[in-house]
Amino acid sequence: MSNAKERSFISAIGTRPEIRLFFIFGQDESAAADIASQMSAALTGSERIDIDSDRIRNDPALLADEASSLSLFGDKRHIRLNFRREEGVAAVENLLALEGDANPVIATAGNLTKASKLRKLVEAHPRAMVHICYMPEEGDAAAAVMAYAATMGLKIDRPLAARIARYTGQDRKLAQAEIEKLSLYYDSSPQRPATVEVPAFEALSAETGEENINGLIHQVMGGDLRGTGRELVAARDMGVDAIRIIRAMQRRVTLLAAMRAKVDNGSNPGAVVKATRSIFWKDADLYAQQLMRWPSVRLAGLNSHLLEVESKLMHVRDGLAGTILEEELVRIARAAARRA
Repeated sequence: MSNAKERSFISAIGTRPEIRLFFIFGQDESAAADIASQMSAALTGSERIDIDSDRIRNDPALLADEASSLSLFGDKRHIRLNFRREEGVAAVENLLALEGDANPVIATAGNLTKASKLRKLVEAHPRAMVHICYMPEEGDAAAAVMAYAATMGLKIDRPLAARIARYTGQDRKLAQAEIEKLSLYYDSSPQRPATVEVPAFEALSAETGEENINGLIHQVMGGDLRGTGRELVAARDMGVDAIRIIRAMQRRVTLLAAMRAKVDNGSNPGAVVKATRSIFWKDADLYAQQLMRWPSVRLAGLNSHLLEVESKLMHVRDGLAGTILEEELVRIARAAARRA
């Protein structure tokens, strides 16, 4: 489920030893995580060291030290680094200043604006290589599902591929899991191809059991309190990660804010939604309603609040994150309902 530019970036992990940092970021965090996993897997026999940005924020020398040190038995190693926010810019500067041989660092981050200090640093530095993961448009998401299915020996028509993409929230890893499940069902392979029928998908699909975060977000942003309650119960039963939901909310608010700016400049909400190619046509009316319900100033305030909620979720003990998330989403749904 990748294009030529993405494949070229992944292959660079084995052909560009002068690159200190392979940096992957953007709105599509599932794609960024998948690309990083593929790059890590390509380094056969290499010891993996995991670090997050909290550690390098408090110890700016740590990243460069790990990149320049040998493993205990002299084996190859690489570093997987995950950025939560803007922490660790000084540590990245130290890494990129290293001379001589160094272990490669594969880093992922969420959506960074052009004003981000971290983004500016890595995009301008010759020892860093950057790949941005944009949210796929409807046609691209369906094509990616079909392409991955083909590697598993499955033939899926475009309407069904679009359905799989939609109900997995355009989450690459979830979509791949759906395809792999279907491949097991059909016992397919490139040598034993099979055609996926709709009843088989419906019997096994995410629609009847797994994470449909998109539906929850529609209910919250649309101010449907009963619908929000139902979706929260379903998410709780399925064990959906609270951080994943709050980040999906952030992406929705960012998208709505960009569209709302066009509405504020005189554009018709329906036309703005229709022109936004990342929105599935079946969801168009829901997005248009949310645009009318959330003015720009409210979206800006909500975005700031969601960042605070995410920080809170990251620092609470196990078991509390889900409760905090549910309370916050109900509050947002109530606010949306008041603006009906």
